Amino acid sequence: MSTLGDFRKAIEYHERHLKVARAVGDRVGEGSAYGNLGNAYQSLGDFRKAIEHHEKHLEIAKEVGHRVGERNAYGHLGNAYWSLGDFRKAIKYHEKRLEIAIEVGHRVGEGNAYGSLGNAFQSLGDFRKAIEHHEKCLEIAKEVSDRVGEGCAYGNLGNAYQSLGDFRKAIEHHEKHLEIAKEVGHRVGEGNAYGGLGNDYHSLGDFRKAIKYHEKRLEIAIEVGHRVGEGCAYGNLGNAYQSLGDFRKAIKYHEKDLEIAIEVGNRVGEEGAYGNLGNAYQSLGDFRKAIEYHEKCLEIAIEVGDRVGEGNASGGLGNAYQSLGDFRKAIKYHEKRLEIAIEVGHRVGEGSAYGNLGNAFQSLGDFRKAIEYHEKHLEIAIEVGNRVGEGMSHHNIGHGYFSLGQFEIALDKFVSAVEAFNTLRSLLKSEDDWKINFRELHDNSYYAIWRLLLRIGKIDEALFAADQGRAQTLSDNLGIQYKLALPSSDVTFDSKERISRFSTELSIPIIFLATEELAINIWFLRRGKEIAFRKQTLEASITGKEPIRVLLGAILEKIRRGNTAETCEDRTFGRELYNEFPSSREVCGEEVGNPPLLPSNNAFKPFYDAVIGPIEDLLGPEDDELVIVSDGALCFIPWAAVIESIRIRIVPSLKSYQLISSVPKGYHKKTGALLVGNPCLEQLKNPLHALPCAQKEVEMIAAILKNTPLVGKQATKAEVMKRMSSVGLIHIAAHGDEVTGQIALSPNPGWTQFPKEEDYILKMSDVQAANLRARLVVLSCCHSGRGRILKGEGVVGIARAFLAAGARSVLVALWAIDDEATMEFMKRFYQHLKEGKTASAAVHQSMKSLRESEEFSEMWDWAPFQLIGDDVKIEFDAKDDVSE
Repeated sequence: MSTLGDFRKAIEYHERHLKVARAVGDRVGEGSAYGNLGNAYQSLGDFRKAIEHHEKHLEIAKEVGHRVGERNAYGHLGNAYWSLGDFRKAIKYHEKRLEIAIEVGHRVGEGNAYGSLGNAFQSLGDFRKAIEHHEKCLEIAKEVSDRVGEGCAYGNLGNAYQSLGDFRKAIEHHEKHLEIAKEVGHRVGEGNAYGGLGNDYHSLGDFRKAIKYHEKRLEIAIEVGHRVGEGCAYGNLGNAYQSLGDFRKAIKYHEKDLEIAIEVGNRVGEEGAYGNLGNAYQSLGDFRKAIEYHEKCLEIAIEVGDRVGEGNASGGLGNAYQSLGDFRKAIKYHEKRLEIAIEVGHRVGEGSAYGNLGNAFQSLGDFRKAIEYHEKHLEIAIEVGNRVGEGMSHHNIGHGYFSLGQFEIALDKFVSAVEAFNTLRSLLKSEDDWKINFRELHDNSYYAIWRLLLRIGKIDEALFAADQGRAQTLSDNLGIQYKLALPSSDVTFDSKERISRFSTELSIPIIFLATEELAINIWFLRRGKEIAFRKQTLEASITGKEPIRVLLGAILEKIRRGNTAETCEDRTFGRELYNEFPSSREVCGEEVGNPPLLPSNNAFKPFYDAVIGPIEDLLGPEDDELVIVSDGALCFIPWAAVIESIRIRIVPSLKSYQLISSVPKGYHKKTGALLVGNPCLEQLKNPLHALPCAQKEVEMIAAILKNTPLVGKQATKAEVMKRMSSVGLIHIAAHGDEVTGQIALSPNPGWTQFPKEEDYILKMSDVQAANLRARLVVLSCCHSGRGRILKGEGVVGIARAFLAAGARSVLVALWAIDDEATMEFMKRFYQHLKEGKTASAAVHQSMKSLRESEEFSEMWDWAPFQLIGDDVKIEFDAKDDVSE
């Protein structure tokens, strides 16, 4: 039963055995029963109880002169003390076990002893000695046909090679372990093999594969009740998500690991969890908390003699003190880590120590010494196949040469860094969030390239470098969706042919924006003309981490407060309406200084002056439309309010715009409409109010289009999902989440007490799973243009999900929209579409009508609507209506 992983049932049988042995006076059997019970408790992670049973076994074996039993008891005690982190005591017991095994000629026991000694030396950081013992174990296991022992020997060798940085050799050994474990039905061994493979692929930067293997290990550990394995799986999953930049998720997993380690008394596991938590809090910028965890990790590592753990903790403390500006203390800790890594042969740790020392000397202004250390890190990273370390080393070397003013060398290193990161990103396949987070985590390298190209006067190349780092995951999805070949991922920006070709493809002028705090870099592109470049700084007295976002928040708050129009109940759900931006107190108070005085007739004048003003001379009287590639918080600016006289469209990147424009003719449907309004949400645990204006809106549009809408209880999530892929136009008027823009629809049938979110929330993942053919999607929901603002990907919200799923153009709202104003806007918008105008022209004309009206002239009423993607026309034909 233990071999199959059912430890509770095993304990039940071993206790029966013990009872019978006592009753008949079978002392050898009694000792064996204690030993088996100890093994079962060991597998459940109760090491103290395991030791208690093994000591009873040892006592009986010595008393009756049962050398085999004595040998086994020594071995089991060694394993238990190893699990508690007392490696020296573990070695002492395993050496006694080995001595007896050789004496009595028990080859299996001898092999097991070698394996256990190998694990103990591995834990002490003596990897060469560990390999030597594991190879002896493997040799004996093969000789005596011990398949379980053979599998374990392969697994242990894999772990040792992993520690030495030979990840390919580690994978080879872990795959052999997995093969044998499956063959003999050894579930714990199978789980351990998956864990080893997960660690190997993590080290190679293939985080998708690493997570897959760690999840398999977790599944098996929970199934068989293997608490130590469960904790290890949580810890390794935390490390994988840490490498993907999802630090909150990493902390959640590490806390589970820590909880289990403390529960079962696994000191080594506890040590590792503390260290991992320290790394996660370091990444979140909570350096004091990071130090607290790393000090706990260091204390345990020294206590149990874990030299690698001691080195890792020293490195973590060095990073935290460096972040706090105490560079001398940081260097002391990093040198300690380097010393230990060299001593035990831990090549990955040695490389990391060199890299961290390089960062410290860079901060001290000793750029030559910093480069020297980073080059040593790079050498080791390449040697062991650590692609993340390779990319980071290239970036740091580039940073050093940039500081020395050697820009061409710096540029070459930054390009090498991005090439490494792009390779790793490609391994994440279709996992959107992982790819986005990984790109954000290494944004500095992408950012450094275009800034450096600008610095050396390569304006055109800087534009394409900036664009290559934009909306990468969206472009990946569009290439898959439309079956188009993606532009090369090679990091090259100096192709004159490419620049010339792109220029000839332009139909309307494009403004490409890239921000640096309050500075805005502007590229202006027009067909047949050279790319023009301007740079302007927003005139504002705002300071802080995201000054443009703060300024925009102040302006929006001012406009909102000045809006006196009466409204129907708005279409928002979720948390606080303005949580994306600071409160007016934070903007206007002492913390950040007063915002600039703004003319009452144009609150967005600072953005006009900073973005449109510098290129005014490049705009001619024939220019009635602009495409804007925004950046950061600029994505949330209502550009129609900044420049009222010109039609505006937004695109996430030049690359994504090219892909959308390259879609084969006939891919998007021109006819058929899905109109959704006022979904019924009264069944929710916290019901959302009805939206009668939203229902009137879609009924009005249905009358214009001669269509039948889905309203109320008909507008279920399942029905909407079913119809979305077969129409050329989708219009949804419903509640929208103010953070992500996700939409609340009527719950699907089949729920019991209250519908769950998956029953009624149209999530980004739901949309991206749909194969859309819509030319136009209109999201008449509050905040449908919102989402997470990311440096690389842009706004990740519901609008982006519709684009990624195949929609050619998406009309969204940037804030909580007034129902009456929206009704009037949509009425005019669809009338213009019906007249044959493009979506862009229809939006522009409808905004102009509201702006010039008496009732809806307030900017808050007409300005939130924004068209994202291509410009389109819709053909309305009643016979093609598929919604009935």
